[in-house]
Amino acid sequence: MMNKLGILLAVLLLQSGCAVVEEKPLETYHLANMQQFQQDRPWQFEGRIALANEKESISAAIAWVHQLGRDDIELTGPLGQGRLVIAVLPNKVIIEDGDNRQEFQGAVESIFTEQLGVAVPVQALRYWVLGVNDPHQAVVEQVEGFGQSGWTVKFKEMQSVGGFTLPRKMGVEKELTKIKLIVDQWKI
Repeated sequence: MMNKLGILLAVLLLQSGCAVVEEKPLETYHLANMQQFQQDRPWQFEGRIALANEKESISAAIAWVHQLGRDDIELTGPLGQGRLVIAVLPNKVIIEDGDNRQEFQGAVESIFTEQLGVAVPVQALRYWVLGVNDPHQAVVEQVEGFGQSGWTVKFKEMQSVGGFTLPRKMGVEKELTKIKLIVDQWKI
């Protein structure tokens, strides 16, 4: 069960943002246009996420709320079955599944790898879901996205949200791990 929780967590971490404004798809992604989102500001989104690796494949609804110093990610399985709430704080991760609450201290990346059995670039994902690279890591710009720390991040569809251009559909891949995210609603 912890393996499936880990995969759900990884999938949730790939989303972010919400805006209560009519959203229209835009045609192309340009990293240079996204740099304003490297500044830490509150945001939230709701959408759908899919995660697959060589052993598992999971789909879930995702709601991600980012506040300064904290990310709360809620994953809900198909037809509302199964709910996982993950709080990511500096040097701490709290995982609740409705029946159990587990708290882990230490480096966030290490906690995810140890407890969930999946290597997830947690710190970078909060930037990637906004369409921007993690400013603390080297980046290689690519068509429709970029590469960072061995991960390929591609933005398949962008949308206009309250005067901003944000991702609607994105994919993240590294070796046999693939994450797909569709953002239905942003709030910036």
